[in-house]
Amino acid sequence: MAEDKEVSWDEAISGGNFVKLEAEETKLITIKNWKLVETEKEFSGKKETKIEFQSECIEEDGVKVDKIFNSSSNRLKTKLRAVLEGTNQSDELKLSIIMVGSKFSVQYSVKLVE
Repeated sequence: MAEDKEVSWDEAISGGNFVKLEAEETKLITIKNWKLVETEKEFSGKKETKIEFQSECIEEDGVKVDKIFNSSSNRLKTKLRAVLEGTNQSDELKLSIIMVGSKFSVQYSVKLVE
């Protein structure tokens, strides 16, 4: 059996190795090696195939990190497409993302930061 890794309170609250978007807060991230992948997720006991955006996040709000930024939200993927389509997937790209609303009314603003 694998040994459990002990984590700090900060790691437990922050969500660990994933970028988390908070409503009404601007998130500045630098990503690289982004891709679109088909994944199988289970919701309420039912398996569904989803297309998910995945990338490495190397900087979050000005701090160097080693995290993953991923989403299967069609609204967010639509905004990401407008910014990322035509870019090199391995390039380091700095993004500003704002999430407004919650659940079914959520909207996103995504901008490439020069």
